[in-house]
Amino acid sequence: NSENCFRQVAPDEVVRKMVRTAEPARAENVQINMNLNCWDQRLLANEIQLSQMILNLILNGFHAMEPDGGILTLSTSMDENNIHFQISDTGCGIPKEIQSKIFEPFFTTKELGKGTGLGLAIVAQVVEDHQGKILVESKPGRGTSFTVILPRAHRLPEE
Repeated sequence: NSENCFRQVAPDEVVRKMVRTAEPARAENVQINMNLNCWDQRLLANEIQLSQMILNLILNGFHAMEPDGGILTLSTSMDENNIHFQISDTGCGIPKEIQSKIFEPFFTTKELGKGTGLGLAIVAQVVEDHQGKILVESKPGRGTSFTVILPRAHRLPEE
């Protein structure tokens, strides 16, 4: 079952691939900066889920910067036990009062037909499946930064 397929994955490579995948959705006035520092690292992960998670965060960043554009910054870094993925945009930000709800399934601030409200719910599920955690920092009018912290080698789910 591919859902439980955890193997060694190169974090920087997944980020690069997802930036290429998201490219058609990028507005001309959105610039992408990459600061990838885990080129020699491997993460025990489900590559499909990890890819979905990063793609969702990239696309959310694009949406947050409509229509004025801005900068999406993707970074990877590590500490002793974890790989950190940070995806930051210079968009509209998330008001404090809804920050606690953004990972709930079907919660969306997008107009009807623009989003399912599943993107961040999927992100949260992937983080949970990888025994990681996600931090959100947002300043309305200034942008949002998501930091996903995944243990490099977590315990595999028992069959």
